[in-house]
Amino acid sequence: MKVVATKNIENCLTGKNVWDIELSNVIGEDFLHHIGKLGKLTSHSFKPKPYFTLIVRGKYTIKGSVGNKTVRIILPDTAEQKVPDELIDYIDSIE
Repeated sequence: MKVVATKNIENCLTGKNVWDIELSNVIGEDFLHHIGKLGKLTSHSFKPKPYFTLIVRGKYTIKGSVGNKTVRIILPDTAEQKVPDELIDYIDSIE
C-alpha cells in the first residue's frame, strides 16, 4: 500500500486541519489490521458499506470505508498543517 496523494480539505465541518489521503490500493481487512496497531480501531462491518474509525490519541483520527481508496485524516487544529510523515511512512510500509 502506498500513499499516492494528500489533499487539504478546506471548510470541512469536522475540523480545520482535515486531509484526504489517496491510496494505491483499495482498503481491505489487512489494511485495517495494520493501522489498528496505531490506536483504538472501531470497525462497523455490519453496514452495507463497512467503515472504520481509528483514534490515535493526541495525534489524529483516521476515517474511511472498506473498498475505497481514500481515508480522511483529522488532525488537531493546533497541529502542523500537513499529514504527519510518520503516518505516511507507516502506510507505505503496509504490504
